[in-house]
Amino acid sequence: MNNSTRKILFSALSLAFTVNYVNAQSDNSGVYDLKRVIDYSLENNLTSTVYENNIEMTKQQNLEGLSRYLPQLNAFFNFDYNAKLQTTVIPAGGFSPKEVRIQMGNPFVSATGIQLDQKIYDQSSIIALKARKYNLEFASLKQQQNDVDIIYNASIAYYQVLTVEQQAKLLLENKKQYDDLLKIMALQLEKGVIRKLDYDRTKVAVNNINSQLALLETNKVMATNQLKMAMGMPFDATLEIDTTQLPEDIKMPQDENFSSENRLDYQILNQQMILQEYDYKMKKMSVVPTLSAYGRYGANAYSKEFSTAFGNWFDYSAVGLKLNVPIFNGMRASAQMKQSKLTMENLKQNIKISQLSNQLEFQSAKTKLFSSFLSYNQDKDNMMLAKDVYDASLVEYQQGQSSLTDFLNSDYSLKQAQSNYINSMLNFLSARLAYEKAKGTLTTYVGQL
Repeated sequence: MNNSTRKILFSALSLAFTVNYVNAQSDNSGVYDLKRVIDYSLENNLTSTVYENNIEMTKQQNLEGLSRYLPQLNAFFNFDYNAKLQTTVIPAGGFSPKEVRIQMGNPFVSATGIQLDQKIYDQSSIIALKARKYNLEFASLKQQQNDVDIIYNASIAYYQVLTVEQQAKLLLENKKQYDDLLKIMALQLEKGVIRKLDYDRTKVAVNNINSQLALLETNKVMATNQLKMAMGMPFDATLEIDTTQLPEDIKMPQDENFSSENRLDYQILNQQMILQEYDYKMKKMSVVPTLSAYGRYGANAYSKEFSTAFGNWFDYSAVGLKLNVPIFNGMRASAQMKQSKLTMENLKQNIKISQLSNQLEFQSAKTKLFSSFLSYNQDKDNMMLAKDVYDASLVEYQQGQSSLTDFLNSDYSLKQAQSNYINSMLNFLSARLAYEKAKGTLTTYVGQL
């Protein structure tokens, strides 16, 4: 083989390898494991957009609050036509022995100008400015809580699909074994080695498996649609779940001290308390005098005829201070302060209630996790035992040392044990999610998967 031939062959092999690799990658592009399901959910769930918009709204609200202390510049223009001028009466005895009635002004009056206002002191606005960062932190905490809910709901839905997939996988394996057995039994029936009753009973077992597979297919469609809903994926999109990454070694998490401070709902309540304290201070300071400065420049025009109404302008300017002193507002400020204070008292009670309910939720989740762990280990041992019994029963039946009834009973026990094992394993994984959520560490936990 010359060098040219070697180069051509090497290029062809390299091209074939590259094509196969790309095809393999593209074939797996639609397969979703738990991590990919979570990533997709966080990016595409419709509620994510809502909370992102809420954060942007909070930023704009903070900007609106800041604008209260920034300069305000306004322009104005007025044009009046006095169809009938106001009459002024000068009493008799001052300028004349008789009462004098005169009309002052012009029919056409115009005014224009600009005014700059700047707050100098407004304690209520100052407090609102200090609360801006807490408003943004509150919106961010709400978004994080929504992310936790998305992660939990998507993960639970993922495990539901995985449960159906694993059950179907076991049934297909059993069906294959029965199909192989039926072929052997068909030959045995032709030779008269076995009874037709035994063959029919085995056929019934195969038909039962087919019925269970059909039911699982329906359950799979429903569970997959539920997962797509949790992910924010269109229902007509193709979703293939990775069924190969089941954990081989399941362990209980290390026992850690529980703290409500790790829970986002508890953090949100505390953030609400901070904001409510600021709200109370703002209500309290609403009765404090405010001081502002202004500068105005304008001009007026007067005329008896419309044609000359905008011809002669007389400008003017002014600067000054404005002090506003609230004296009586009908008890409005007092009522608002009392409402704000009562809201703070309710928040204090809700924080205490949240601590107790969070503690109860954690203890319940911990108990369920431990119970599911025990069930998992028991079902795992029972499945191994059932497998040994099935293997022995199959050999004995093939050797004619046991009846078909004994073999079918052992096969049924194995399928039941396998199904229980899969269910208990996925129940434990779901209980682990609930445990981590109750502890406030769900995001950290799924990040390690």
